[in-house]
Amino acid sequence: MKRIAGLFLILIFLSFSGCVSQDGTSAAIYPRQFSQRVNASQEDFDRMVESDPANASAWCLRGMYYNNAFGQYDKALENYNKGLELDQESGLCWYAKGITLRNMKQFNEAELCLRNAKTYDPSLPL
Repeated sequence: MKRIAGLFLILIFLSFSGCVSQDGTSAAIYPRQFSQRVNASQEDFDRMVESDPANASAWCLRGMYYNNAFGQYDKALENYNKGLELDQESGLCWYAKGITLRNMKQFNEAELCLRNAKTYDPSLPL
């Protein structure tokens, strides 16, 4: 079950980075609609964290949102760190943090996070 949940979250993470509308048109074509969707998504992730602040996965998902929403890496790291504070063995939080650190070109720190991710959840792709 934990493996399925992890794979589902990774799928969400990867699909979110596409930023393509339902009909396949680019987000650049409809900036207002895209902006509204991004803001609605942020509100959803905020509600998730507010409704269950002790849920490490909720913090991790919000961190993934920040990573993918215009490269808000510092906010993403804050959320991953909060998730890891709640669950040090969250492979998904370690994995997402490693990806964000790679995006920030902090390769040594990213490698450590990705190793931790693999330790806690061997099913994660590395």
